[in-house]
Amino acid sequence: MKIYIYQIFERFWHWTQALLIGFLALTGFEIHSTYELFGYQNAVKFHDLAAWAFLVLIVFAVFWHFTTGEWRQYKPSLKLIKEQAEYYIFGIFKGAEHPTNKLVYNKFNPLQRIIYLGLKILVIPVMVLSGFAYMFLNYPNTTFQLGSLDLVALIHTLGAFSLITFVIAHIYLTTTGHKPLSAIKAMLTGWEEVDEKSGRAMVVNEMEVALKITKARLKTEDGKSELLDEALEETEKKIGMRKEEKFRAVINNSGAGYFRINSKGKYEEVNKAWAQLYKYDSSEELIGKHYSLSRSSEDFEELEVSFNRVLSGETIPHGEVKRICKDGSCGFHTVTMTPVVKNGNIVGVEGFILDTTARRLAERELLENKIRLESILAEKKK
Repeated sequence: MKIYIYQIFERFWHWTQALLIGFLALTGFEIHSTYELFGYQNAVKFHDLAAWAFLVLIVFAVFWHFTTGEWRQYKPSLKLIKEQAEYYIFGIFKGAEHPTNKLVYNKFNPLQRIIYLGLKILVIPVMVLSGFAYMFLNYPNTTFQLGSLDLVALIHTLGAFSLITFVIAHIYLTTTGHKPLSAIKAMLTGWEEVDEKSGRAMVVNEMEVALKITKARLKTEDGKSELLDEALEETEKKIGMRKEEKFRAVINNSGAGYFRINSKGKYEEVNKAWAQLYKYDSSEELIGKHYSLSRSSEDFEELEVSFNRVLSGETIPHGEVKRICKDGSCGFHTVTMTPVVKNGNIVGVEGFILDTTARRLAERELLENKIRLESILAEKKK
């Protein structure tokens, strides 16, 4: 099973960061006379240029993380941290089951969260500040001067070794996924291959998110919503709870889009949130129409594969898709699909959609700003 986890900018940022760190290490160690490749003067020049590029990337990455809410992925947690450590030390060599599941809303395990957060708020800032000291604090006729760069050099070099250690460990751990190269392929394509258990865990997670959105919108004056509390608890008991009458009431008022399509591909039910995302005046406009009406021919072919797999009994977190709204405009959302079963027979498909259009627009604006900034920097160098 494949899940769309990594967005375009996320992948661009990851690989660009990896290349820049590698190039900074290559030129940095030449500056320390470890070997000769570009020549000392060229190594210094290339190292400085790569450092500035890395700083620009950091600025855009920080902006992206906070505008999309992805910064929450790095919030430290002690839950299952002991189990995760034992898995890496012993379990991984015995074929033990991974203690945590990778999800769109929870991409990192507890140890990864702590390590990545440490890199972002400690190691990388130290490298940037010590790098600035190298560039600016040792020149004459400046406001701030240092008598010696020995301490700065030591700190900068220790930081470099920390990053190299992290990269080596990171590359090794990428081979511990569902398949040895599945994590690397995921960071190239955005789609990660997972086992059936992880796939179903993601479905449950998507449904929990959808229900929590609904709960936030349906809270009573005293802040309680017993109906939604019950639905959230029942979500963990697998997908059969959707057939209950109480859950149907939740769907009708949900802030997340819900749909049900029969085996012929025609809509039987969509809730108000779904209709609003597609910019229809009412859900009745869709009933009886084929779901291909909201897709381009290329996107429909891809989605039809997932649709047929669900009709064969699979539950699929299809990932992000592009939708064509009633007025001709386009939007983006994630979609999770699962079979509709009646009397032991699969009679259709149903699922939830969560809007991701704002995140897409933010990514596009970031890339456009990056291109403009690079053009400005190029002009100044001329």
